[in-house]
Amino acid sequence: MTIRTVFIVALLMLCQPAFALLKAVESAPDSIILPATINGTVSFKPWCSGECNDKYKRARLTADTKFMLDGRVLKYEDFRRGYAAMQTGKDSYALVSYDTDTNTVLEIEISR
Repeated sequence: MTIRTVFIVALLMLCQPAFALLKAVESAPDSIILPATINGTVSFKPWCSGECNDKYKRARLTADTKFMLDGRVLKYEDFRRGYAAMQTGKDSYALVSYDTDTNTVLEIEISR
């Protein structure tokens, strides 16, 4: 019985990173501020009513961050260039997915 308990506890401790809280926040494309390089911090203002108080959230970009513009996966430089050149309309949206434990961005998706 003791061996089984130790095994279960050890297994749960090894699986702890799998329980990270991921959050996806919808935002207006023009309320995202991208850093000059991928080793920076992105700022974004969520679309929400009341609870956000027009405050920007910040999260770090990493080499594993996925960048999507109009359904295409791009390198950061191309994504940033396309984002700067795009014109947004009323149907435009941005979705920022990030890990709340490490405060790192997993994916940024922007669509016109």
